[in-house]
Amino acid sequence: MKILIVEDDPQVAAYIQRRLEQWGYDYQTAGNGKEALHHVLETAFDVILLDIMLPDYLGYDLIPEFKQIDPDINIITMTGENSRELEQRVRKEGILYYMVKPIETQNLKLLLEHLCKNG
Repeated sequence: MKILIVEDDPQVAAYIQRRLEQWGYDYQTAGNGKEALHHVLETAFDVILLDIMLPDYLGYDLIPEFKQIDPDINIITMTGENSRELEQRVRKEGILYYMVKPIETQNLKLLLEHLCKNG
């Protein structure tokens, strides 16, 4: 399974990378929306771990663009600025899972394992 981590906070990105390496997943990273779009055009990903608050895009604005490139892509959003309105807006875009930071490692692991089995 190939995963794209879209996260502008280097510490959060490094934390996720370490976990994915431990679990044996193949991944790439992007620090902003423009870079993420470039990666998705170049590479077929199974999952995108998408931070909602990026320096150049709001994550929910990227979701339709990712889906246009690959309608079957699984998107897991991550946010540190949770609200009911934000969650509703993001869920309308057809994401797989809405995750609030700090990331619960065990939940992420179980979610990825589920995708591997049912992908």
